[in-house]
Amino acid sequence: MKELRIIITIYRALIDRISEGGIPIDLRLKSVVGTVQDDPFDTWVEFEIKKTLPAQYEVYHSGALTTPDIIIRDKKDGTAVGLEIKKLVQKPNGSDSRGLTIDYNSSLPCGSTMIKIGIETIIIPCFYLFALLDTASKNIITLIFLDGDFLNYDFDLHKESKYSNYTEYNHGPYGEGSIRHRKMYTYPNPLNSKIGTLHMRQIVIAKKSDFEQIRDTRNITEQIIRTDKYGNSFFYCIKDETRDDLSSLSTPVLKGIFDLCKERQPKQRVAAIPVLPTLKLSDDS
Repeated sequence: MKELRIIITIYRALIDRISEGGIPIDLRLKSVVGTVQDDPFDTWVEFEIKKTLPAQYEVYHSGALTTPDIIIRDKKDGTAVGLEIKKLVQKPNGSDSRGLTIDYNSSLPCGSTMIKIGIETIIIPCFYLFALLDTASKNIITLIFLDGDFLNYDFDLHKESKYSNYTEYNHGPYGEGSIRHRKMYTYPNPLNSKIGTLHMRQIVIAKKSDFEQIRDTRNITEQIIRTDKYGNSFFYCIKDETRDDLSSLSTPVLKGIFDLCKERQPKQRVAAIPVLPTLKLSDDS
């Protein structure tokens, strides 16, 4: 799992910068942005990765509305890993700005994704970088590097989502309109400030077997068991190098970390129609 080693290298470079307010960041002004999809934070992450990794690695930014946001490739052996970036800004009351779920535009999360090298399509591992910024967007106060399988391991479902969007033309009485059928997926939000296990921490979450495979089990602070709707259990570990190594002690086991997402109920959509007060007629009208 060389890909996990790459992610841990980036993680260590970021937490090495932790100060009293979190991990300081320096974002360019939004007024210096080419498109509405362009995000200064994504650009900052790309720049930091390029500074961190040795020259043998090349870093590609995929562009607007393309998953994953960043692809890292070893020029020597071709090892590649994707990194999708999800950022939220803290509200004045200290909570995150989304809650239970977060949007995954047009492509649901997954620990595997497709890229093209020339005309060849290959499947690579995909991690997610979740960052909660303070209200001034000057520091990262929660940082989570996460194996995408932690949110969804069904690659076929992920692949289906990438091809399910389409546009319908010849719409309207004059046939001049069109409709974009673009799905929006909402999956768990690891930055949810109500998840005390993850909030205000700087961590890596990956498969227990992958940490063991690369022989990097130091600073494993918790184990998380993810049980799917078929009864299968998958073991993940939290690596927190901002805390003392607790490998020799009993590791807490967490379950049902996103259970509240399962309790959501469908809501009936109603048309938004302006409402005016009843007209009051005078006697001489």
